Amino acid sequence: MNKRSTLKSKCPEAEGWSCYTATPAESLELFEAARSKCPVAHSDEHDGFHMLLNWPDVRSAMSDYRTFSSEPQVLRPMLPRKPIPGLDMDPPRHKEWRAIYDEAIRRAKPEVMDPLIRGDIRRHIAAFIGRGECDIVAELCEPVPAETICHLMGIDEPDTVMEVRRTAIAMFAAMGDPEAFGKRQAEFGAVTVGEIHARRDAPRDDFLTYLADIEVEGRKLDDDDYVVLLAAFLGAGHHSTTSAMASLIYEVFSRPELRDQLKADSAKIPRAIEEVLRLHPPFFGFFRRTTKEVDVQGVDIGQGQDVYVGWAAANRDPNVFDAPSELHIDRPNLRHMSFGFGVHNCPGAPLARMELRILLEELLELIPDLRLAGDPPEYAFGGGDYAFIPELKVRFEPREKLG
Repeated sequence: MNKRSTLKSKCPEAEGWSCYTATPAESLELFEAARSKCPVAHSDEHDGFHMLLNWPDVRSAMSDYRTFSSEPQVLRPMLPRKPIPGLDMDPPRHKEWRAIYDEAIRRAKPEVMDPLIRGDIRRHIAAFIGRGECDIVAELCEPVPAETICHLMGIDEPDTVMEVRRTAIAMFAAMGDPEAFGKRQAEFGAVTVGEIHARRDAPRDDFLTYLADIEVEGRKLDDDDYVVLLAAFLGAGHHSTTSAMASLIYEVFSRPELRDQLKADSAKIPRAIEEVLRLHPPFFGFFRRTTKEVDVQGVDIGQGQDVYVGWAAANRDPNVFDAPSELHIDRPNLRHMSFGFGVHNCPGAPLARMELRILLEELLELIPDLRLAGDPPEYAFGGGDYAFIPELKVRFEPREKLG
């Protein structure tokens, strides 16, 4: 049981912080100010929690699941749902559930996924390339990762893919409201779990058929298991990649010299991706709960206390990254925390990197003159500590067809 945290730190500006009380930009400013005053900040939101903001502290906590537990849930406020398989669990239980994600990624072979992802990207670009302008988040960054996850699961019927996208977006948007979240989750489950039931009647060689038959912890999965499991796939593989895609487009195409450099030397694209992920992590962090009393840089954190492990803050630790708020693809250190660390590192990171690489390759080839239209975008929080660009208007010379 959580023991309410009442510690007052030396950085009072952090006392009212959560992703529901501040924007991502305000949060980054707060993290920087708090880090300069105290090693461990504190907020009284969500019944009180400590905040780890330095890279070494974040890495240490992510490495020590025996002290910093992911149970009962890694998001706040906690919601009336089953634990997210793997994410809300510690070893040894974590291992068996994590194997489900690993099986999905095992099926995401580059020779299979690359042409599918590339084809989806080209199809969406073809739909707007004749206009010379678009909201590239809505028309490219949002649909492509959802379609990729649907390919991975074995859902290819266009109307079903659209329903998966629609219900997933509504579900994650309601994460701050437990009652609304429950309703939206039921709608999402009606679409996705129905696909698993269909596989039992007509098996296919796909991931959903695999899910329909497996046993975990000595039992068959039930519908509630399927809902939270598939929601985790969409949350991790869809919304986070949408955010990363928008950030990548923003950072590269607002810098003509960087755009030209990457077009001339595609070998540098992976470094650009890692640096953008460091600067703009789709998730700002997750929560842990202490299993015993622990000392973090002289601050005593009692047993049963909630601790916010700040990935975004760690990614901008000036003691680890020179000029941490600036984008430099040639910096020697790209050790960001945007995919987590330790046993809870993101199993889908290779697939996300593949999607980002293909996206940038295609845009640099097909629309190299793409440029931002209007002011720089403002990031927002949506569905927990998920940070994203809601809209990104771009312009380019209209083309009759793909080049």
